[in-house]
Amino acid sequence: MTPDAAPPSAFDAAVPFRRPAPLSLTFEGFPDEAFEALERLRAEPHIGRYREEKEVLDRAVTAPFKRYRDDLAVNWVLPNGLPFETERNVFSRILKNDFGRGGSHSHLWMSFYRTGRKRLADVQLSHAVHPDAFRWGIYVGEYAGEVFRAARSRMEAQPAEALALVNALIGRGYRLAFAPHVTKPEGHPEHDEPLDALPDGLLKAKGIWLMRRIPRAEAQALGPDLVGAAIDAQEELWPLYRFWTGAGGDG
Repeated sequence: MTPDAAPPSAFDAAVPFRRPAPLSLTFEGFPDEAFEALERLRAEPHIGRYREEKEVLDRAVTAPFKRYRDDLAVNWVLPNGLPFETERNVFSRILKNDFGRGGSHSHLWMSFYRTGRKRLADVQLSHAVHPDAFRWGIYVGEYAGEVFRAARSRMEAQPAEALALVNALIGRGYRLAFAPHVTKPEGHPEHDEPLDALPDGLLKAKGIWLMRRIPRAEAQALGPDLVGAAIDAQEELWPLYRFWTGAGGDG
């Protein structure tokens, strides 16, 4: 595709994605204090520690993460004509919604989802910063209602294609995880080796993830180039995204 070609129609984008060369970047990377503050929060995951760390979290975690999000919008969403929400409710909250118990997460994440929907009600392309890692992934869960049921039904109706897509991601370092229940404590089965068949229970799961983590040192060494690596990750996830959403984005 030539640089001045019109961007593809929504969700018809083929990989590799169209992207500026060089990328237009404002993100400079996450500083040491970002990971250090998240590590302290992991050791003390409650509102008191969050309040002590809030200034650092705002400056060293949230602000750079927003620039990372903006750079993905400029260099990936817009050039490829993708109708993703990039502003409204794309970020999680560090404080837990735990009915006043005052708990907190020790990571911050964001997801792109289709405009006109809610984040939890769609297939999500997610990005997260943890105390010791950065993570990319794709998720769909029961709160997405018919979108989730349709994605799961496609996997059931086309198990060979679904397995090939999942194994391709596992081969690139992604881990498959799923939740047998939303609230029950059975845990999340995880798979990081190529599969001979879709796992038992997957087609009755209440949530399905594929995610890949890179260590903190690697994320920091990338600096601004984390944005380009993120676009590479979206290319890897795109075939499964199109499969889950029905290829035309009409899930």
